[in-house]
Amino acid sequence: MALATFFLYNFDSLLPTKLRYHVAVSPRKAWVLAHRRVIASAVVAAGLLMLFLFFYAFRMGHFWLFAHLAVLSLFYSWPILPTSQGFIPLRNVPLLKILLISYVWAVVTVWLPLLAANWQFLADKGWLLFLERFLFILPLTIIFDIRDVQRDQTTGTLTLPRLVGVGTAKWIAFTILLGYLLLVFVTHQGVNCFALICGGFLYSVLIYLTNESRNEYFYAIAADGILVVPVILVLLFTI
Repeated sequence: MALATFFLYNFDSLLPTKLRYHVAVSPRKAWVLAHRRVIASAVVAAGLLMLFLFFYAFRMGHFWLFAHLAVLSLFYSWPILPTSQGFIPLRNVPLLKILLISYVWAVVTVWLPLLAANWQFLADKGWLLFLERFLFILPLTIIFDIRDVQRDQTTGTLTLPRLVGVGTAKWIAFTILLGYLLLVFVTHQGVNCFALICGGFLYSVLIYLTNESRNEYFYAIAADGILVVPVILVLLFTI
């Protein structure tokens, strides 16, 4: 999973459109532009190692699960859909981006580990965990759409914050987070439940603090960091 994440995020960062949007205003993107060959070499190496580990750890019966994730992930940023104004990536389809991200992350972080542990694909607990993870990731995608609202306005990408406004988008994120916490309360018990609910409280603070004027390190550290907060809290509360 770590290799797949490294591969896709860095592959995405090398796309000419990404560099054109940010290189003039972002030191991080300027660094990416200056080290494109190094990053490209690392992406190729990660892709090859990822394929090796797939054939080592998974059965060929899981191939189609991996294949559809690969297609969604690659075409997320790569122009593939024809329109009257040329080809666009999946991320430019109105409101589709946040659903795709949440779905792929939920599959990768839930079903791939379960399949590696020889769980049955239709196991009820697996689907509940998948739904829980989907609802956990979805507010985070709205947070990042709030970050990109000015760029998306420039490129004409219709996202949730652009459609309903930043304030309403944040309330939608709060509502989805509440659904996640209700599912946690139903499916978890004891210390794990308490730890995950505490993580949800910190998540709500993150949503509250989010706005389009925050610098990129707020999103790189605080927003991305919320992904590991539940794990850390569960470990702390169970020591």
